Amino acid sequence: MRAHQRPLFWQPAAHWTAVALLSAVSPALGAQAGADSVIDAVIAKTVGPVAPRQEERALPEGPAEEERTAAVKAPSVRQGMGAGSPVFPEGIEYSVQISRVIQQISNPYRLPDTAGDLRRSDLAVADEVRAAAIIPLLSERTRLLAAAAFGNVDYRDQSRLDYRPHSFKTTLEWRAGDLLQGSVSASDRVRLNRYMATSWPDRDLLKQRAFGADVGLRITESLTLPVVSLSQASTRNEFAFNQQLYNRDDSKVQISGVYMGRDESYVMAGISRVRSRYPDRTPLQIQQLDRAYTDTEYFVNGMWQYSPKTSLEAYAGWRQRRYATLADRSIDFVTADLRAHWDYSVKTAFLVHLWHQPFGNEEDPTILYSTLTGGRLTMRWSPGEKTWLSLNVVRERQRNYRTTAGGANETMSWRFGPRLEWRVHRNILLTLDGWREHVSGAGYPGYGSTVIRAGISFDIDNGSKQAARLHVREECDPPRFLDTLLCR
Repeated sequence: MRAHQRPLFWQPAAHWTAVALLSAVSPALGAQAGADSVIDAVIAKTVGPVAPRQEERALPEGPAEEERTAAVKAPSVRQGMGAGSPVFPEGIEYSVQISRVIQQISNPYRLPDTAGDLRRSDLAVADEVRAAAIIPLLSERTRLLAAAAFGNVDYRDQSRLDYRPHSFKTTLEWRAGDLLQGSVSASDRVRLNRYMATSWPDRDLLKQRAFGADVGLRITESLTLPVVSLSQASTRNEFAFNQQLYNRDDSKVQISGVYMGRDESYVMAGISRVRSRYPDRTPLQIQQLDRAYTDTEYFVNGMWQYSPKTSLEAYAGWRQRRYATLADRSIDFVTADLRAHWDYSVKTAFLVHLWHQPFGNEEDPTILYSTLTGGRLTMRWSPGEKTWLSLNVVRERQRNYRTTAGGANETMSWRFGPRLEWRVHRNILLTLDGWREHVSGAGYPGYGSTVIRAGISFDIDNGSKQAARLHVREECDPPRFLDTLLCR
């Protein structure tokens, strides 16, 4: 499918989105209230009345590292669906979004600077439909959270990169009396691999599945101890060479305790053990990279809501990595993550994020693992009730540990980019953003990439933002290139 073609699901959505957009941004900007009433009438006739939105201050971001998400998050504090809310079906909260993003990418494969003319820019068009719902079941204490997304991405020139991303996640939260609470979850996702220099000129898709369950004993209203969590996850690559190297299965067991304070403050501590196995590696690859390793981590995590304008989040852990056959490569290291959010005023907010963490490097088969140490500074300014401007700056140092004993090198990277979000109507959001990334280091083939994007998002909900926070978006994955309200 070429970039000028339209997927089937987009045709009806594009019609109504165009009507709404033309009405909202008509030349007579002074008649905004009249345009809003016309759009409300169109929506009312097609999908029913839409409840007014409730303005909420964006909550501080959760932990960024995907593979540590289950370990660091505290049990969610239910908002909007708390005690006294109606049960099924009146209490259902939902959110539906239809979006189109047009982006110009200077280096889609992230090829090194030495690649010369092989690095070609391209124009990509991404369409996506997302739906999410919070469904109360037997009581307000038991509910089902579900989110799904289906999309289509077309590249104008490099058609081998065309793909159809999708994601699905469902979680059942339950409560048995006043003592036991827990959840069961399942997810499935397909997305494009960030490290595609190894698959050039072909693409590489990642197919990820995960299953999890947890149960906790509520000693008091504030203390839950212990919380036992089990999970299974698998990652499968589409590109044949990457299948051998990076197809991975993870099994995780975690025991922790959580104490909830006032104003959503909490502290959490525990121990987790993750066994990662690479089932498709050849005997030669096993000699160099091993076939499995086990991470045991002792951690403490917490969030302190110092005031309505200031909050702090922190994570600290001691991780012990033990390889199955390469015993001399086993290592212990510290993991840390610190975030500070400050609302300087009603219009201006700042976010500081610092981290040090290991990760599985999939851009070079000669790298056993890497560590990242970096920081991010974000400033957000709202000149009006419907407009947000933000600037995101990231500085990061990556240390790569080679398969040869004692071999290591470092790279430094800069990422920065602005973003503009304009809600022209309560159901329509226009975005314009971009970022520049540059990576360099001694003995490392550095690369650079620039992305410029323009998008429109049409959304329908029944007045609550809780369901919208369940949406899965690729741009919200680490590393975060931009600061966007869509990722809250």
